[in-house]
Amino acid sequence: MGSNRYVVDRFDDFFVVLLEKDNKVNKLVILKSKFTINAKVGDLLEVHVNKDKCGYDFKALKEETDVTKQRLLDLIEGMKMDIN
Repeated sequence: MGSNRYVVDRFDDFFVVLLEKDNKVNKLVILKSKFTINAKVGDLLEVHVNKDKCGYDFKALKEETDVTKQRLLDLIEGMKMDIN
């Protein structure tokens, strides 16, 4: 199985909920004990199902996360200027 990109949506009591980047209808719910990466809400991750280890391999996509967050901040600032 290939890798997919997911955004960290939320942390619940026992689970981490990820939404697929290009299709928010698809979500991946992972036990916190299987979530082996230090990430926070809004981070973009590449997730690969590792059948050999019966788990997941995660890769943080920090640069792409930062670009997306900056683009959103710029949009918010633009909206503030339009209101004034």
